[in-house]
Amino acid sequence: MPETKKWPWDKRASDSGPIAAAGSNTLAEPQIFKYCRDLGVSPMVSPGLDPVGPTIDGEGDGRYAVGEELGRGGGGVVYLGTDRSLRRTLALKVLAPELVTDPMRVQAFVEEAIITGGLEHPNIVPAYDLGCSSALGIYYTMKRLTGRPLADVLTALRRGDPATSQSFGLYRLLGCFIELCRAVAYAHARGVLHCDLKPENVFIGEYGEVVLVDWGLAQVLGPEGRRQARALMKAGTPEYMAPEQITRSGQDLDVRSDIWSLGVILYELLTLTLPFQGANPREVLMRVMVEQVEPPTERAPGRPIPAGVEDICRRALSKNREFRYGSVVELLADLEAELEGTRERLHRAEQARRALTAVQAMLERLAPSERAVDELLARQPGGEESGEPRPGDDSRLADLRRALLTGYHDITLQVVRGIEQDGQAQQLAEAAGDLYWRIFLRIYPSRAPVLASGRELASELLMKLSERAFSAVVRAGRNLARSREFAALSTLDVAQPGTAIADPWLSVVSTLCGDEGQELDASAAPSALRTLIDRMTFLQKISLFAAVPVWHLLPIAEACREVHYVDGQAVFRQGEAGESLCILLAGSVEVVRDGAVINRLGAGEVCGEVAVLGRAPRTAGVVAVGSLRTLLLEADHFRRIVRENGDIGLAVIEVLSERLRVATERESALRSLAKTFLKIDVDLA
Repeated sequence: MPETKKWPWDKRASDSGPIAAAGSNTLAEPQIFKYCRDLGVSPMVSPGLDPVGPTIDGEGDGRYAVGEELGRGGGGVVYLGTDRSLRRTLALKVLAPELVTDPMRVQAFVEEAIITGGLEHPNIVPAYDLGCSSALGIYYTMKRLTGRPLADVLTALRRGDPATSQSFGLYRLLGCFIELCRAVAYAHARGVLHCDLKPENVFIGEYGEVVLVDWGLAQVLGPEGRRQARALMKAGTPEYMAPEQITRSGQDLDVRSDIWSLGVILYELLTLTLPFQGANPREVLMRVMVEQVEPPTERAPGRPIPAGVEDICRRALSKNREFRYGSVVELLADLEAELEGTRERLHRAEQARRALTAVQAMLERLAPSERAVDELLARQPGGEESGEPRPGDDSRLADLRRALLTGYHDITLQVVRGIEQDGQAQQLAEAAGDLYWRIFLRIYPSRAPVLASGRELASELLMKLSERAFSAVVRAGRNLARSREFAALSTLDVAQPGTAIADPWLSVVSTLCGDEGQELDASAAPSALRTLIDRMTFLQKISLFAAVPVWHLLPIAEACREVHYVDGQAVFRQGEAGESLCILLAGSVEVVRDGAVINRLGAGEVCGEVAVLGRAPRTAGVVAVGSLRTLLLEADHFRRIVRENGDIGLAVIEVLSERLRVATERESALRSLAKTFLKIDVDLA
């Protein structure tokens, strides 16, 4: 710290307050002090003073009292200070004493202060004053920030600090990043590059504010910037420097250099690691120049990194700056659009998670009643422990069933609301499937019939669960079929009207959970399921899926979407990516290659599957002939189903192999025929 002058405060300090006391040094005191003193005014309010800052009458010069050192770097030292005039605590940055006679350093320091003072934005630290005094040397003052640097937050997250992990989830970090981007976008709009963007220069305040600091390496764009001291320097922090920042001076940079640094920070927020690391700065710089960026999801597979945000990060880190975002505004627009959808998905997922927690707690409370019902049903005629009924069993069973139905009703409402919030919540869907069979097994057994009102309520609950989680109901039913608990179903005659379970939803699910080889009966299903069952029946008759067990067709049927085409409309175009395969429901298509029709396909046939599985461009186009009705199965869905289900994958591979064999033989025959015709032409010639 430069030598400071201790002012000879006189005895008036105790009588008239610090402002009056400062007047003892009339040559250095601010003019406002003398003016107020002459009028007998002595303001004492001071809401801007920080208790840890230097006192009004502390050491310093006439305007500023100087306290402890806050930090240093780049030839400057930052102190905690107090503005005697405005009675507020601030940060005071002074040029190191050994540099005050270096013209280049003085120019850079003054330009830093002017640049900081010229950027008035909520996310940029404001500068207050630039000056020079015998006590302090060259200095400028700015807002004193309270809180912590983003670098400290990241360090704590890497350590697994519980409090920081609780306060700074990924989406709060991304919110901070958005605020940082706004600051940088504003600076760029004012013609200023920061050139040293890194977590150490991003401050997160006590009230959540995000502030960008340290404009010591800032570069002004345009002719003015070429006269800057900074324009001739190559400087920055290796881990955050863009490739061109390593090889070029400040005057040759543009906004895309800051965009690279933002990309590094975003990568660090997503993965808690730096994209480029090394044993020393030289190694880091070499890696920045030559290494490819490892995708964030591969670097940190355990982190919940949204795919869209990863794409934004990777684009910002393109080594060729022509491929980066052209502006921070563009990057910010993509990120905010992505997070807007993500926030909604997260909100829905949170609602679904709460619903699942509530469902689990409610089922735990019902467990004693469920066990009691199971024991009573086991003692009924036809039950596992059937014998002479005990007195009061029927009455107790009826009471327990009524209580269970009330609980099941409340749980069903929770499940349905949760699924409506997040249709992708697999655990909630599985809970719905489990709940379906809890109701089925305890309410419907015909050996102990339930009252009609209870049966109606149970049917309504089963219908709701089936509508929203049919696949999960089927899976749960098939699991039960392999357990002793499912033996109760074998005593039920679901085909006969008037029995305890003459309910179409139960009939469909009971049928589906029976023999895998039996034909599906879509006519028994209500309208909500009929379409799905029709699809499964249709798919079973297609050669591509003929060998697939009917149960394994369910995810395919669910993933399909029906699309209609008019005469002449293109279904697929030659050369485009294979993003879906097409199943023809009704109508026909022509397969066209290089303008020539090479095949014609009709209802029940499939096209486009080779391009989908091979991730290759389509070798031919497909055009509708007349009115056409199809099922389209997206490539991602189909590949996932094939990966996850070995039976489907094996069946599809066998069919495609046979098709390839036939196609190869056909091509060989055509080549032979072409050679024959060529020989005939030669002989005739």
